[in-house]
Amino acid sequence: MTSPTTFVVLLAKDLMLSSTVSGFAAQAGRQFCSAGSVSDVVAAISEDAAALLLVDLGTPGLDVASLAESVPANVLQRAVAYGPHVHTEKLEAATKAGFGKVMSRGQFSAHVGMLISDS
Repeated sequence: MTSPTTFVVLLAKDLMLSSTVSGFAAQAGRQFCSAGSVSDVVAAISEDAAALLLVDLGTPGLDVASLAESVPANVLQRAVAYGPHVHTEKLEAATKAGFGKVMSRGQFSAHVGMLISDS
């Protein structure tokens, strides 16, 4: 029995980043979905999905705690939240909410390909 292909879900409004992440997902043989809201994320992820959730903490109207409560625990533990390094409150909120990795936008940009291929 083969394991399911990881489904990469990106919650972000940045179209350039979406294109970049989509490209890395394709290179790694992963399916990709761009989400614009928490409800889009919930619709894209099911309990049994092997999903890698990538969250831009700068997404307008994002409630990190609500998002964390809305996704399965196995997805949240692997999820990556990122934002500008100067937005320490948002980064701390993501850590407190239980995201598996929290990093600056620069760190995310530098490592997004590896994050996807290792998922």
